[in-house]
Amino acid sequence: MEGTMQRVVNTQEDTPQFLLIVREWLRPGSEAAYNENELGLATACATLKCPHPYLALVSVENAREVWWLSTFASVEERDSLNDAYARNEPLMAALVPLGKRKEDFREAVTTIQTTFRSDAGGRAALRIAGARFLVVSTAKDEGASSGSVFESSLGDWFTIAPAPTRAVAEEIVVHFGSGATILAVQPRWSFPAETWIRADPELWRSSGEQAPAPDGHRG
Repeated sequence: MEGTMQRVVNTQEDTPQFLLIVREWLRPGSEAAYNENELGLATACATLKCPHPYLALVSVENAREVWWLSTFASVEERDSLNDAYARNEPLMAALVPLGKRKEDFREAVTTIQTTFRSDAGGRAALRIAGARFLVVSTAKDEGASSGSVFESSLGDWFTIAPAPTRAVAEEIVVHFGSGATILAVQPRWSFPAETWIRADPELWRSSGEQAPAPDGHRG
């Protein structure tokens, strides 16, 4: 376990100071339509200069549970995001109708702004570059020693650790304890930062294909 964990450990300097977490729960039978809509959103972001990268993930246990993460290094970067989108009128013209269409495909959605707790958690930084999976725990007393902790204004905790493979993610789950969730990166729905692409070009070349199955093998 220790040797595996060392492969995903980074310095805390890699961890963003703020994390926007959006969670969606899809209606049964809506997966195909949702996928088509997300491909349209991703295409619009790629061609019309989306102002900020974002990461899409899906629970490996429940394909209808979708997570979206946006990372921010500063308050200024976080608070300027809405204005940056608003200034890009062609992008907004494409995104608004597709965003509204998402309402037909989901049962629920939550949006949570969180702040990095440097006084909690352990050595494993939340470094998206190179990660194909993230392990998330919402328990305050489990797994904090091996992940980065983010806290909402309401006191909710998200302890998160990256993993390059499904096997490593499974080992982190054991360390986190009960209730931890493994999320698989969905390159087709994401708008990646250049650093993410450089760290794992094979993954991001697959953005027009099937998302990678556990341990990088195609399904």
